Amino acid sequence: MKKKRISIRFDDRTLMLLEELSGKTSAKVSVVVRSLVMKGLNDIVDDAGNLKLDEKPIQEQ
Repeated sequence: MKKKRISIRFDDRTLMLLEELSGKTSAKVSVVVRSLVMKGLNDIVDDAGNLKLDEKPIQEQ
């Protein structure tokens, strides 16, 4: 599987927290970000690999 690189922007507070977590875990910020993204994705994917989001129907006004 080919790895792709993307650029993302963080606000100052988020970047500060990521850098603090990076320092406490002795891991690079990029590793921390990848770990947090994977945790978030794993939380919304079921065992079969399907998204388990609660989709609400669009209400017409």
